[in-house]
Amino acid sequence: MKLCDITKDNYFDVVMLTTNEDHNPTVMERNLASNAFSLVEASFEERPIYTKAIVHDRGDTVIGFCMYGKNEILGKEVYSLLRFMIDVSFQCKGYGTEALGLILEEMKKLDGCKEIYLKITPGNTRARHVYHKYGFRSTGDVIDGERLYRLSLE
Repeated sequence: MKLCDITKDNYFDVVMLTTNEDHNPTVMERNLASNAFSLVEASFEERPIYTKAIVHDRGDTVIGFCMYGKNEILGKEVYSLLRFMIDVSFQCKGYGTEALGLILEEMKKLDGCKEIYLKITPGNTRARHVYHKYGFRSTGDVIDGERLYRLSLE
């Protein structure tokens, strides 16, 4: 598995990924914004935001998407994993756990990255389980209806 830049050659595969059980991508999905929405959002962000395709080595198939960078949380500029998804067709196969490890390794290389934040939609127990494996813990804060989690890298 590898993380790849999103290019003219793979962007369509990225935007057609979905977590919807009916396999039809929508602008706002149950637990996250669509990849198309996320790419547009990243293009207008003033801070550096990184968007990556998650590619399975077998057949170079795009199976997921992530977006990370600096943003403001609770009045503080921090590094955050803003979006992370694995297409519904590839879930429950260990790919999310493996991909999260790759993403965290990339984020650790960012200048001054000593902690990583993310938000989880209530009821997304699968995501919470995967993040917990890597050491993310709830801060106790809720932002826009989502629980905030933090991973210390120190």
